[in-house]
Amino acid sequence: MADASNRECGVRCYFKRLFPAAATTAAFAALAHATLVAIAARSIGPELVYIAVFSFVVALVVATLGGAVLLAIAGALKLKPIPSLLLFLVAIQAVSVGLEMYFFENSFNDISWQYGLISVPASLIAWYQSVYYLQKVG
Repeated sequence: MADASNRECGVRCYFKRLFPAAATTAAFAALAHATLVAIAARSIGPELVYIAVFSFVVALVVATLGGAVLLAIAGALKLKPIPSLLLFLVAIQAVSVGLEMYFFENSFNDISWQYGLISVPASLIAWYQSVYYLQKVG
């Protein structure tokens, strides 16, 4: 278990975990997205590599920028594990739904449940690799 100094490190310590958490989250999102496309298309081909790479780059940018905001909030408010987990789940779901509606759909009725298959585990990965890691492991 982490000592008191790690739990009280604040925003600065949280930002040390920003890139590792963002990269891990982006890698998961890219793999999950490519897998869902392969299942839907019922084929595997070189285009899946392009989809995975593009998904990784987009997810890395979003996870880095969004992660910086989430970690700043969690660090500044000194959120405990459960409130920080809820913050990550709600915020990442909101961003995921917002991006999907902006780029692909027009209403809440059109939102694809497959994005939940990516964004919920991605939220857990992002939280675990950052806030939880610092508070429990680190």
